[in-house]
Amino acid sequence: MAIELTNRVEELLTEKNYMSLKRTLEKHHPSEIARVLEELSPESTGFVFRLLPKDLAVDVFDFMDVDRKQVLLRSLGGDMVATLLNEMSPDDRTELLEELPAKIVKKYLSLLSEKERHVANMLLGYREESAGRLMTTDFVDLKEDQTVDEALAHVRKTAPDKETIYHLYVISRDRRLVGGLSLKELMLAPGDRLIRDMMHADIVRVATDTDQEEVARIFQEYGFIAVPVVDREGRLVGIITHDDVLDVVREEDTEDIHIMGGLAAPEEEYFRMTLGQSVRKRVGWLGLLILLESFSSNILKVYSASLEAVVALAFFIPMLIDTGGNTGTQSATLVIRGIATGEIEVRQGIKVLLRECATGLVLGLLLGAFACVRAYITQRDVRIGLVVGMSLLVVIIISNVAGALLPLAAKRLRVDPAVMAGPFITTIVDVVGLIVYFEVARLVIGMSG
Repeated sequence: MAIELTNRVEELLTEKNYMSLKRTLEKHHPSEIARVLEELSPESTGFVFRLLPKDLAVDVFDFMDVDRKQVLLRSLGGDMVATLLNEMSPDDRTELLEELPAKIVKKYLSLLSEKERHVANMLLGYREESAGRLMTTDFVDLKEDQTVDEALAHVRKTAPDKETIYHLYVISRDRRLVGGLSLKELMLAPGDRLIRDMMHADIVRVATDTDQEEVARIFQEYGFIAVPVVDREGRLVGIITHDDVLDVVREEDTEDIHIMGGLAAPEEEYFRMTLGQSVRKRVGWLGLLILLESFSSNILKVYSASLEAVVALAFFIPMLIDTGGNTGTQSATLVIRGIATGEIEVRQGIKVLLRECATGLVLGLLLGAFACVRAYITQRDVRIGLVVGMSLLVVIIISNVAGALLPLAAKRLRVDPAVMAGPFITTIVDVVGLIVYFEVARLVIGMSG
């Protein structure tokens, strides 16, 4: 659908049939129009955007990604830019402004109304990747001494300007969050009943400095549509809605995938990266991994006499280190995912260690026995079979434990656990695996290193 619409828009632009273009776009959802605008050239994007009715243009702008919003704003006049910035939801506007140079931010802030400028400055003042940066101030609050009829009248009056009204929050005279209730509960209650008598006093909330990953975990655990945000004094200052959390989950997952693959954190989408950006993302990690892998070369050099004495040992090195690396990566992936979802905590390190030791032992016995038999069949030497089998057993246990404990150690040190996965784990296991292999060979075959 999006491709067909994009082709139709480009066709009408070529024909300069602007009235048909306008009517075509008005029949589609704002998200579909946003995807089309992101595929057009910057000049065409600005032109097509100006054809849209004001209300539709504001909705379309909300669905565009941050980079294209920036490009579009540069092509629009001051009045239209001011309209868009003032009509945007506070959280989306914060996401846009935090990506811009300070000079541009100052210019855009001057286009905001006094009220919106105050909100924008407040949200930008919170720490990046915190609940304060993520929240919106467009919410409905109720007073605890209101009746249901008074509360419903207040909802009807303020709802058009709010992001969501399905969950309502009750505040005291000094704006402290004291409870909450759903719109459904409010609508079904008797009109003369007081809000304080029907609200839920014990509701889940987050602080302005709560990390966005923790916020996402709370949404996942409770299935919320929105969650209230309070300041240090417990005053209600905003709410976070589920759509913003979906963006966080996507960003965090993308970042973890990049880091686990030995890449820098993502800055641009794949096709928007220049060759220089693509190289810069990869070269640092690859250089570090080459440095670490150089230890493997040194180990082979140390045990070169062993290899010369029993050349057959070299045949099984790739199998040994690859299996160890894969085992460590599997273990690390499970633990990192458990940390991300809140299932595994740092204080459970001993429990994780014991579990992975047991898992590694079973896997090592099974795979070690298989490798032992295979090595014996190919080399017709019992000693080679024992060296390969015993080495693989030890390497798998070590890899399993390392893959589980390194992410926990990273979490303890306040480093992203995803760093301790993929190429990093594999490289460490390569070095350890070679040492184990040749030391087992020394014991079984009695070789000198």
